[in-house]
Parts: sequence; structure tokens; C-alpha cells
Amino acid sequence: MKQSIAILLDENRGIYIPKQFAESFEIGREKGKWNGIGGDDGHNKVLADLREGPEGGNYWDAWQYVLDNAEFTDSEGNLYRLYQDGDLFAYCEELMTAEEKQNLFGDID
Repeated sequence: MKQSIAILLDENRGIYIPKQFAESFEIGREKGKWNGIGGDDGHNKVLADLREGPEGGNYWDAWQYVLDNAEFTDSEGNLYRLYQDGDLFAYCEELMTAEEKQNLFGDID
């Protein structure tokens, strides 16, 4: 990625952002893929819940789990996490300036 913040999915996708994340991004344990989403069974269950869409009973819980745990390590070793505020962002805290942190997260005490 090499940038500190990237918009992955825009807010126009609405309640389908989690479903589209699960369907559109490389997810697995290897470098260059989003990982940290769960073990073998948990990983498959979370993704299945997301791919089911918002009509599924565990959709929002699965999405919160992904937001809390997903990580992506790029080829240079930079660690990215997810943040959603309307749009879905990937961010690397180590690469972010103080101004970028303020703009993305708001007041941080």
C-alpha cells in the first residue's frame, strides 16, 4: 500500500460495505492478505456471515469482529487496520502524521 490511509469502500455502498469487503478483498493468513479474522472455523464462519448480507442474523457482529481484528501487512512490513466512519478506510498508524490521525479519528486524548 505504502500510503498511510486508503479508502477501500465508499459510504455509497451503505449497509453492504461488510458484504463487499468479504467478497472483494484477499482474505487469508498470508502476507499481502487481510488476516486476523479468526481461526479455520471462525474465519470461515465470519466470512460466511458477511457474505450472507445484512439479512443474516450475525452480519453486524461478524463485521464488528472484522473491524476489531483484521490486519494487512504490505510487502514493506507496514501493518494496516480497518476503520469505518461512513467510508471504509485502511490505515497504518506508524505512517500517519498527527494531522492525519486528527482528521481520521478526531480528538485523541
